Amino acid sequence: MGHRNLCALLVGLSLVAGCDKSPSSPSSVSGPSSLAAESAVMSAMGQAMNQVALVGRTTGDSANTFTSPCPGGGSIVMTMSPLPQQPGGVFRSSSRVEFRDCKNQTVTINGDPYLDSSMDLSFSAPIGGTIGDSTSTLRTTGGLRIDSNGVQGRVQFNCTTTVSISMANGSSPVVSASSSGTTTFEQPIGSTPVVRPCGTS
Repeated sequence: MGHRNLCALLVGLSLVAGCDKSPSSPSSVSGPSSLAAESAVMSAMGQAMNQVALVGRTTGDSANTFTSPCPGGGSIVMTMSPLPQQPGGVFRSSSRVEFRDCKNQTVTINGDPYLDSSMDLSFSAPIGGTIGDSTSTLRTTGGLRIDSNGVQGRVQFNCTTTVSISMANGSSPVVSASSSGTTTFEQPIGSTPVVRPCGTS
């Protein structure tokens, strides 16, 4: 697997680790409607990032844009752009994820205006193979607008996720991930925002 293809795969792994989660215990301002919206948003995010991981494996040296249909209609448009290799063997890429009338469960999701991410990927010296251990740091920011049964809301992402992969000789890769930052839900707009930590629950 080449560095570019592994880079694309790690983008997907990083985003899934940072976004594909269930909401934690609700705060006092969360009602059933907002919790359902949170679940639908995170499900749609999981779908988007899984697609990045799968389709991203074919990404070459130029920008790659692809569209994924949402379960209830609408689409998610993803663009991955590799950046020039940095000194010390550090690879960088950026990606944009746009939700366009994406219907998931009872929620319609649109970009506000989109999610933006950047990733740094570094490799250690390989031992008896073509690729050594790797560490990727992904930063995801941006917003979404949601409509849950006519109730308007918005979500703001400000997440950093680090994924480390250890490639031990003769064994499966060992993946570890850690996240920091927050995901902020505001539904309806004007209500007290509900702040969740980034990462798996």
